[in-house]
Amino acid sequence: MLIKRFSDEFTAVYFYCMHKGITFDFSFRGSKYAAYKLKPDGSNVIRLDDEYFVIPNSLYLMVRRFLIHYRKGDVETETLFHL
Repeated sequence: MLIKRFSDEFTAVYFYCMHKGITFDFSFRGSKYAAYKLKPDGSNVIRLDDEYFVIPNSLYLMVRRFLIHYRKGDVETETLFHL
């Protein structure tokens, strides 16, 4: 499977989740202030590009791990999909 370098973090995370067979379900997308105010228990806030998303904790742990490597840019995109 040929994986191209993504132009934004949201697209990269979306395709990463799709590759792993899970859906990138978020309960809120918007400003930082609103995301933290509307965040229920069992969820976390993550920044992708210039927006904030409220996602379940289990998904947060996977996405955070992926984003750490993606933002560093120290590994190839193909390697990221095997985290």
